[in-house]
Amino acid sequence: MRISALFVVMLCVAPGTWAQDSSLFKNPPLLDIVAPPLSSAEHKSTPKTPPPAFPIADTPFMEHVRMDFIPSEVQVLIPAGKIGDEATTTYKVYQGGLTWQGTAKGLYFTKDVTFIPFEEHASYGVDGPLSNVITGLAVDSKDTLWVTTPAGLSSRNKEGEWTLIRGREGLPWENLTCITIDKQDRIWLGSTRGLIQYLPYADGRQWFYRAGKRYLADDHVLSVVMGEDDSVVHAQVKGGWSIIKEVPRTMGGKAEYLLQRYHERHKRQGMPSPAMYTDAYAMKEWKHGPQASDALWTSYFIASMCMAYTTTGEERYKDYAIEAMEAIYMLQNVTGVEGLVARCWAPINDPYTEPLKQQPNWLKTEDGKYIWRDDVSSDQMDGHYFALYMFYEHIAKHDPTMKKRMQAQARKITDYMVENNYQIIDWDGERTKWGWFNPELLNEDPVRHLESGIYSMMILSFLKTTHYITGDNKYERTYKKLIKDHGYLSNSLLQKKTFPDELNHSDDQMAALAFYPILHIEKDPYVHDAMHRSLRRNAFIDLPERNSLLAMVYASVDPDDADVLGAIQTLREMPQDRRNWRMENSHRADVIIEKDLNVWKNVLLSEVLPADERDFERWNMDPYAADTGGDGRMEGAGVHYMLPYWLGRYHGFIAAP
Repeated sequence: MRISALFVVMLCVAPGTWAQDSSLFKNPPLLDIVAPPLSSAEHKSTPKTPPPAFPIADTPFMEHVRMDFIPSEVQVLIPAGKIGDEATTTYKVYQGGLTWQGTAKGLYFTKDVTFIPFEEHASYGVDGPLSNVITGLAVDSKDTLWVTTPAGLSSRNKEGEWTLIRGREGLPWENLTCITIDKQDRIWLGSTRGLIQYLPYADGRQWFYRAGKRYLADDHVLSVVMGEDDSVVHAQVKGGWSIIKEVPRTMGGKAEYLLQRYHERHKRQGMPSPAMYTDAYAMKEWKHGPQASDALWTSYFIASMCMAYTTTGEERYKDYAIEAMEAIYMLQNVTGVEGLVARCWAPINDPYTEPLKQQPNWLKTEDGKYIWRDDVSSDQMDGHYFALYMFYEHIAKHDPTMKKRMQAQARKITDYMVENNYQIIDWDGERTKWGWFNPELLNEDPVRHLESGIYSMMILSFLKTTHYITGDNKYERTYKKLIKDHGYLSNSLLQKKTFPDELNHSDDQMAALAFYPILHIEKDPYVHDAMHRSLRRNAFIDLPERNSLLAMVYASVDPDDADVLGAIQTLREMPQDRRNWRMENSHRADVIIEKDLNVWKNVLLSEVLPADERDFERWNMDPYAADTGGDGRMEGAGVHYMLPYWLGRYHGFIAAP
């Protein structure tokens, strides 16, 4: 169920409770807003079961992929025949000694089709199918009869016992139109709102809802036929046949495909960018341009390539990271104001940026070669420091020239914020909309309550990262001052806000990127323990979402408690096709709709659906949103898959394919 509230005890606790020996603080500050200590069972993310044995094998799994649409004027074939005065709607099927056939007014059977006429089944709804309107019949290898109706799915075992399957039993849509069963007893159900695969005898996931343009040319399925083998299913829809094929994948194979796709279609000036297609199906012509959060998405790519390089030793990954890091440096240097970072930048002669030149938030550089966007936000800065840390840790610290350059860049952007009272002052002398980390706003302005925890934690992470890269103790002194004099460590314990505040998934994304550096740099047990508890609380709240990024970040410091298996489940479910197909789920019979809308006024579900049944590209999207996506013309760059995958590989949670 979706967690909508979490009550946190407000306490003053003696500082020695968590760390008797603190190297950072002789007299550790009081933490007046506390999450439970790590010894507590409260907020633990996973059940009390032994953790899985790492690494998890990257065994092949199947993904449903839309293949060709074959136009056809052929109408659905209705079996010719009658039972009494009623035309049959199904072919005959055989279950044990019985022969079954359906009509629009009843289900009929006979023990001997040659000599004894069909008789109607005695009841419907109880000890019989859900409706007397029979749209499909099939028998599996276990001699179970399956019956589709407009009211749902019914089954009769060989002992004559009936089972009724509707939304509450997991059936996504109840108005069923047809059925077929493959040799492995996997059932394909056609419906008026899509195609459904049902695995009645499988362990784990049993239902797979395949609707929308990602899977079908039209959702009203008239008939369904298996191909020559069980890997292909043909669904007759309006105007022809849609073909869905089961394609074997591995997580590593998917990561490599997305990397190749990135170089073919998604690299803009060394940064990942969605491809905007003229035709979503042909995918022959596309364009892309700057994004408002170029640094954030580029940091995903840099971190992925850095970990890929360290994990595999392949030089190509290092080269990719270096190229993308140049784009990050450009963001830090293009504004002409020492330390002021741009949201995004583009060459002045880039054809895709021509309309941007007329917008007030885009400025030209003094040399006239580039344009850049102002009003940099906290999430972009989060990306900058994440990229700085990952590139330094895996590449730059081993090369004196790269190290020296990175130290200068880190100093420049950090000094600019600190010297402006922990704020980002734009080129016009005004503070950017989200560029503030100062105590006056975070601790004294009630309007900033939602951001007090996440922003406190982020600026601490920024300072710790800069100190780690430069070795300059002035950043450590500033770090300590914010903790001791302004309660930033205390604020950080409650960085994840819940009811009555917004459940903000953009903040979850920012938190993951800020937690990772500070938890891997900070050695002081008092501070590390507090940050660890804060992250554990965040992971506990997000547990039902199976957020691969947050779970892998958490696993990097607490693998026994993190939901690594849930993270891997999401990575497996994420379609390799990254086009933004419209995915609608608010009509489904197997979901519960929340009474409240989210901040973007989307209808919300009470539980998160599998990633292959919703449009999902970035970790800042609300996974509870019922109806999301577009027309498929935008293809994501795939970096949001690469990052948690390579976190899992680098930290030893996922084996090589």
